[in-house]
This record gives sequence, C-alpha cells and structure tokens, in this order.
Amino acid sequence: MKEIEIITEVNNGNFKRNRNEILNAIKQFEGKTVTFKLSILSKKRSLEQNSYYWAVIIPITKNAINESWGEVWNTEKTHEFLKSKFLFYEKINQETSEIIRVPKSTTENTTIEQENYYFEIREFLKEWFNVDCPLPNEKLTIL
Repeated sequence: MKEIEIITEVNNGNFKRNRNEILNAIKQFEGKTVTFKLSILSKKRSLEQNSYYWAVIIPITKNAINESWGEVWNTEKTHEFLKSKFLFYEKINQETSEIIRVPKSTTENTTIEQENYYFEIREFLKEWFNVDCPLPNEKLTIL
C-alpha cells in the first residue's frame, strides 16, 4: 500500500504550504479508492524521555514489586505490566459489548502522552508501594 505524508498548515480552509505537492500526490491515486487522513502534527516521545523511563522508572518499579510482592520481575515483565495498566486503548466487540485492553507502544506516544504515562506510574508507585519516583532532571541526594 502506498502512503504519502506531506506536512502543511491550514489557514482559512486552504493549505498554507506544499499545496502543489499535495495536489500532485492526489493525482498519483487517480482512479483508486483512497483513505484521506488528516491529523495534527505532534512531537513524538523524545530520546530523553525514553532514557528516563528505562534508567529511572523501570528500575524503581521493578525493585518496588520485587521487594513488596516478593516476586522477581525482570525489566521486560515490568515494562509489559506498566503498559497493560497505563498505556492501552480499548477494543469493543460490537456484538457482545466485551471490552479488551490492547497495550500500545511507548514509541507511538507524543511527548505529552509520554509525560502523562509517567505521571500515572509515579502516582501508582506512591499509592501502592509508598515509593517516590524522581522527576526527570531532579537532583537527588543519596543518604
């Protein structure tokens, strides 16, 4: 399936830039049935956010679970658990109304969605384990 992505702004119902590129792209699909999608451009999760997740959030969560629940979880199991609890979308069976949670990947998140995910994890850690998870760039003093 051929997919074309062109970035532009819309102003008063018109494309502000790349107008000719958009029109030429449309011509490439002449005679075909197409899906036309528009979305607001947003910044994807940053490398710094990803580093914070794997270097701070995951180890703290894994240690809290291992100590409090007496279970030995590895990094991947901890990551999958957090996604299933806080990072998912729901699918509804139209016939039975059954709802299932489908985990998302953190790579699909915008920077804001990623920060919201982290906020929920930090709240979970505080509520369930009485563990404070430091914020990104927070300076810590180890006693």
